[in-house]
Amino acid sequence: MSNETSDLSTAELAALVEKLSKRVDELEAEVARIRAERPVPEEDLMVIAAAAAAYMGYKGTVKAVSYASHTGWSAASRRARTTNNSRGTMPVASV
Repeated sequence: MSNETSDLSTAELAALVEKLSKRVDELEAEVARIRAERPVPEEDLMVIAAAAAAYMGYKGTVKAVSYASHTGWSAASRRARTTNNSRGTMPVASV
């Protein structure tokens, strides 16, 4: 510690704490105002969290996968890939 901080009186320290508390309150109010104006979508927060975790070396595991309930060509293609009934089995190469 420097001599400046150790020489402060109790009143000066109390004034500094009051000043910092006021500043923190102002910053919290500003953050609340910004959040109210432009809320961040949950999907964006998930992407940011995943990117930060990957950057820090966390190797996550997939807990669940759910497909969207589309009725277009993407759903038909997905059904065709998951049900292999129409194609039969792969022929085995004879040696």
